[in-house]
Amino acid sequence: MASTETAFAVKSLDALTPAVQAELDALVLQSGWNQTPQDWAAFAREGTICVVRDAQGRIIASGAVLPHGAKVAWISMILVAPDLRGQGLGRAVFTHCLGLLQAAGRTAYLDATPDGERLYRQFGFAPVDRLTRWQREAVPEVVPAGRSAVSHDAQALAALDAQALGAPRHALLADFLARPDTTCVRGTQGFAIVRRGRLAHQIGPLLALDQPSAAELLGRAVSGLAGRVFIDVPDERVQLGQALRVAGFTPQRGFIRMVLGEQPLRGQNHFIHAIAGPEFG
Repeated sequence: MASTETAFAVKSLDALTPAVQAELDALVLQSGWNQTPQDWAAFAREGTICVVRDAQGRIIASGAVLPHGAKVAWISMILVAPDLRGQGLGRAVFTHCLGLLQAAGRTAYLDATPDGERLYRQFGFAPVDRLTRWQREAVPEVVPAGRSAVSHDAQALAALDAQALGAPRHALLADFLARPDTTCVRGTQGFAIVRRGRLAHQIGPLLALDQPSAAELLGRAVSGLAGRVFIDVPDERVQLGQALRVAGFTPQRGFIRMVLGEQPLRGQNHFIHAIAGPEFG
């Protein structure tokens, strides 16, 4: 029997219209993910959104490719309508996204769930790091202490981020910092960005010279946050994990950072104490 995957027409979006935006937001809602309309807009502006539509033209599956500089790109937002899962739609979208970045000469990275790791290994992806999403439930609102408005030195923050990651993503950081509900906590040894998601505030990236400095930034970042909070931390940051537990966080789920082929990122990873999110790298 022939694979049903050949029947799926995966196409890149030409424009993020209000109708398209609503359908993509619906996929996020149905999947219980944290992304917002602003996140989709960032993908459309800085990368490529790929979709599959049904016979009525409704978007039933999505994926995204987000370049970071000329050498690498992240694949993410592989979402399928719940009633259509298990038919190969996700694999079809992922294959299309992979083809786009390979045609552009970029190396593919992604942050996979444990279930997704099995699929991506079939394509030759290998793990390079393991992370845990930590979650703190909502707490009573208090007067913020130590959190600041977004700073005006976005270029300096983006330069530090590029040094840590090993690839530039200045436009993405500028997008985060320009959002009206974003705050940026600065320290002498780094910074943490806090932005609002659909389900929870997301802390990340959090860059610091060492784990004590990261823990200090974490404390200031969560101060005054009444809602649920997510933060995605490399598993080797054991001291920061202890600080997260003290701050009321618990592990929610794991992620595996994976790459296809030789790893071109040569950043100063010891500065990274929380990533921007599995969708952004």
